[in-house]
Amino acid sequence: MRKCLNLMLVILLFMLSLLLAGCQFKDVDRRAFVLGLAVDSVEKKEGQGEGGGGGSKKHLVQVSLKLAIPEGDPTKRSQEAIIVSQISNSIPEAVRLLKSKVDKELDFSHCKTLLFGEGYAKTDIREMSDWIARRRDIQLIGHVAVARPTAKEVLGVRMISERVPAYALILSLGKEGTESPFIVSIYSYNFRRHLSEIGADPILPLVEKEEEDVLVINKAMLFDKQRVRAELTANEARLYNLLKTQGLRTSFNVELDDNIYTYNMETTRAKFKLLKSEEGKMIVQYKVGGRAVLEDNSKSVTTTGPILEQVSKAASKQWEKEIKQFLVKIHGTGLDPLGWGLRYRAISWNNETEEEEWRKLYPNLEFSVKADVRIQYSGMIR
Repeated sequence: MRKCLNLMLVILLFMLSLLLAGCQFKDVDRRAFVLGLAVDSVEKKEGQGEGGGGGSKKHLVQVSLKLAIPEGDPTKRSQEAIIVSQISNSIPEAVRLLKSKVDKELDFSHCKTLLFGEGYAKTDIREMSDWIARRRDIQLIGHVAVARPTAKEVLGVRMISERVPAYALILSLGKEGTESPFIVSIYSYNFRRHLSEIGADPILPLVEKEEEDVLVINKAMLFDKQRVRAELTANEARLYNLLKTQGLRTSFNVELDDNIYTYNMETTRAKFKLLKSEEGKMIVQYKVGGRAVLEDNSKSVTTTGPILEQVSKAASKQWEKEIKQFLVKIHGTGLDPLGWGLRYRAISWNNETEEEEWRKLYPNLEFSVKADVRIQYSGMIR
């Protein structure tokens, strides 16, 4: 009886094993790892249509992938990569066509750099952001940026200090390497959220190709829910980070009595609140400040306590002036990258009318900035 039960169990297991699907896993040596993805806009010529035929789009897209060539020792400088590109009517179709240009299966699990070409960013970026969010093997912690002149050119830059292909962009955009106050860093999941979120608009860093082996990241691009609307200069990108980041380490210059003082911020803080004026207008009131160290003065003036106090007051007034000008410029674009609308929705009690109320209040916003910069000592001389 026992032998019969064992035999029936073996037969049952054998029959169940027939229902199991075969393993589709591919070894590492049969995978092409995508390190970076770039999308550019291409003008559609008459009669042109690649990848899947027709379509009424006025613009085609060029998708470029940076593929790693694996080696045994990752510390070698000889690590190589190739870039393959494809023009098509859509991003998914371009990726499918790219598979015919490589001998291995494309693997996006290591893709942490996602670049919009400037031309593409001025048309409509919703398709790429939607595809990134839906693609199961692309991490939502990838770094998103706008590239100038094109995303393909920026992706192809190999910096001299770069040991692993595309790693320079990851270190810079993710601030895992350099901690520049001019770089606006944003993850793909956050960018996707701001595209649909009421009360906040997306902002992306701008990566520019300066030379064949040099990239510069010190500006930013403001988006509405569809395309680029404005560009921030290097100083404006730094002011944005100052208002959004606690403890930003950066330096500023201030002029006092024909002498230029340079001070380095050790700590920074910024917060804002919304207040209604007697006339019914909404006031965005910012309070910013921090502790600083004097680094340099152009005339080598002996720094005493009273002088540090005067420089601190001059620096505070300069912050108030520059930040208010920056806020007025942001307001003039009609965009909200700093999240004023989110704050209003958080303090509003009526969820049904708050969106319409904010639309009416936004055009007449007023700004108030109070700065408190304290330069506490003149540095260390040894």
